[in-house]
Amino acid sequence: MTEVHKYPPGSIQALRLEVSRVIAEEKAYSVPHVCVRYGLAEGEQREAFDSKRNYVLKRMQALSNGEVVATAEAVFQDYGDPQLGSALDKVKAVAPADPGISAVLAHFDEAGVHADWAKALDRRDRDPAGAITMARTLIENTCRTVLAKAGQEPPVGAELTVLYRQAAKVLRLAPDDHTEEAFKRILGSCQNVVETLATLRNRLGDAHGGPGRGRPAPRHAQLAVNLAGAMATFLVATWQSTNGDSQG
Repeated sequence: MTEVHKYPPGSIQALRLEVSRVIAEEKAYSVPHVCVRYGLAEGEQREAFDSKRNYVLKRMQALSNGEVVATAEAVFQDYGDPQLGSALDKVKAVAPADPGISAVLAHFDEAGVHADWAKALDRRDRDPAGAITMARTLIENTCRTVLAKAGQEPPVGAELTVLYRQAAKVLRLAPDDHTEEAFKRILGSCQNVVETLATLRNRLGDAHGGPGRGRPAPRHAQLAVNLAGAMATFLVATWQSTNGDSQG
């Protein structure tokens, strides 16, 4: 399995670009020395004369996510550039649950469900409408994957709510499957979350454009993506618990 990154790819690349921009404000003959000062690879001075920004970016691309963040913090401390500071704030604003959700979903279905989660994270701040659409897609594909693993096939063209109810039956997560009132309420709330995500996507997502549609803010996308991640993890964890498919 490939490494599960803590940071959304889009945010890390934004940091690379911002660091490159800041250092590129130096004189061309100084850029290689500045790069070395921040632990970046050495290079020929003539390369920096060709393009200062590309010189820095090439070396930033060779760094891991954690190294990019550390380098950006060091550069920001020295230069105090506000745009770089804003990019750092976005990276640090990643919800604490993100890495845990990523690990569970990557183990379950790295190419499908985990890829949906990564796209939702990547769009959460820069493309709220797209993130809301991906949040709904994440739940839908999680349900479809659970059903496929259980040997069941959903109706052709089934809506998200239908898919969820069928997956919930397979996992014994339907409220009617339990007698404890508190548990029935929790599972009923889970069903409401899925229905709300479907509605939110139809009204605010990017899948159904048109005049007069609401424009979601990043906070709306944060809520939708985080809810979808929590629900997907709950479904996957339940499947793993009942089928002996635990992590590790």
